[in-house]
Amino acid sequence: MEVVEPVVAASLIVANRFPECRIAFLSDSVLSSRRTATSDLDIVVVIDGSPAPYRETIKAEGWIVELFVHSRASLSFFYDFDARTRTCTLARMCADGYVLRDTGDEAADVQFEARALIDSGPDELTSEELLQRRYRLTDLLDDLRGTSNETEVIFIAGQLIEMAGELALLSQRRWIGSGKWLARHLEEAPGDLGSRLARAMRALAATADKMPKIDVIDTVLQEAGGPITEGFIAHKPVD
Repeated sequence: MEVVEPVVAASLIVANRFPECRIAFLSDSVLSSRRTATSDLDIVVVIDGSPAPYRETIKAEGWIVELFVHSRASLSFFYDFDARTRTCTLARMCADGYVLRDTGDEAADVQFEARALIDSGPDELTSEELLQRRYRLTDLLDDLRGTSNETEVIFIAGQLIEMAGELALLSQRRWIGSGKWLARHLEEAPGDLGSRLARAMRALAATADKMPKIDVIDTVLQEAGGPITEGFIAHKPVD
């Protein structure tokens, strides 16, 4: 099937599957320079009550489509659900989304609420959460320093990117995400941490030199309060 232009495709999908929906947004990433050959359509649809909320993946108009079907009430519930893990995935899809439908002039209100949540930032790390993250990152960095096993080095280095990126963002009360979203949140943050982590990873892969990676992770730790090993006490399980 021919791939239809994103806004046209998304509009057809909403019209065919949700003819009575109140509001619909198309996530804007597919409309930006970030679009790739494997991009899908993320569509948030707001309906009145049941069967919302639910999520469904379909193929339509030549696209893989992720449908996020909600009521107004469930949007707020899932914003809060995401925020407990300090992510803002659904809120961002609404706040920045292209308005496909707005039958009751509600889209602006939904986007305002979503943007207000994003701008407020995630909850600050508790003292115990910060200590746990510093401890885990210190421990894993020591593993990288100590190992000479090439396979272990690669797996440890990959995990260090995620842990260091999250610690840096959360220390600044910034939202986190996984995969490409972690990279994008780091790109939006002050400094050049995302690029430095990527350069260190490329150096490790090309030359097996661990020092660039060790240096950048150590900088993250220092800015978060320093490495921690001796004297660490946890009153909850350490992830």
